[in-house]
Amino acid sequence: MKIYSNHSLKNHNSFKVDVKAKYFIRITQSEEVSEFLKLKKYHKNIFILGGGSNILFQKNYPGTVVQIATKGINVIKEDNANVLVELSAGESWNGFVHWAINNGYSGIENMVLIPGTVGAAATQNIAAYGQNIEDVFESLDTVEISSGKSIVFDKKAMKLGYRESIFKRELRNKFIITNVRIKLGKNDFIDMSYHSRYESLEGELSKFASPPYNIRDIAKAVSVIRERKFPDWEKIGTAGSFFLNPVIAKKELIELQKKVPNVQFYPIDKLTYPTPDDPKFVHADYVKIAAGWLLEELGWKGKWIGKVGTSPNQSLVIITQKGATAQEIVSFAEKMKADVKKAYNINLIPEVNII
Repeated sequence: MKIYSNHSLKNHNSFKVDVKAKYFIRITQSEEVSEFLKLKKYHKNIFILGGGSNILFQKNYPGTVVQIATKGINVIKEDNANVLVELSAGESWNGFVHWAINNGYSGIENMVLIPGTVGAAATQNIAAYGQNIEDVFESLDTVEISSGKSIVFDKKAMKLGYRESIFKRELRNKFIITNVRIKLGKNDFIDMSYHSRYESLEGELSKFASPPYNIRDIAKAVSVIRERKFPDWEKIGTAGSFFLNPVIAKKELIELQKKVPNVQFYPIDKLTYPTPDDPKFVHADYVKIAAGWLLEELGWKGKWIGKVGTSPNQSLVIITQKGATAQEIVSFAEKMKADVKKAYNINLIPEVNII
């Protein structure tokens, strides 16, 4: 465990905003968690940090930033159909996806190239291209900071929702996640349902492979799509998609379609891509709208104001040039929100955690 004072967070957030933490503690070994719990001096105003890929610090942090950087991947149980994998919370999510693919385990290949840690992936309840972490999540281990108690949270206790969990709400920064357990399949269960305004997963697959597709094919196709849509966060300041897809009532969708006839929409429970006549839509009272579609309609794709702009390939992705400040990023995002509100009376909510 290393402890730093007045430590720059520039290399610990993907927007590369140069702010400082009063204290910065990096935990790389599981036994260091108990050591940290004894250091009461650093327990005021704690912020738990993973990879920093979904964070925007607006100013210096007047407390202790604790980065969980523990590593470890172990199969702890298996049968003919599945494996149960236990991972240290600081393990790279993308590294885990590649580990699973290389071992022939399915269930997360569509979520390749998502930056961040495994602990953060569970907290954020990530999903991409038709797969959802909640479908493979089993449980996780935590330590309560105030008491030092070890507590296990199963899927029900996590209170998972759209990019939500209990650790983003009432238990935010009150627990340290130490291990996460994920259940993967030994057989390929391919999901090719993803499609957008300009592309589809099946269309991308057809460019280089032939059916029956395997998990390696899926991961390759998703990687091509992601690399086309999203900038390299290690080179360019970004946090990926800045806003959540808004949830609106079915009657509001009917009104919206009068202005944007072909706007894409999804079920509110999980990230899936059924057809409009699917019962998930027919009997639903609410739907999720593709925020990027709305922003593109309003001319935000590839738009720049000063050092802040959006990707030329995805209007939902805010990117920055060197030296952009958090205030400039927030101001840019507020203008995007205001445009959508004025045009469609829809409120955009940031997916990025603005601190």
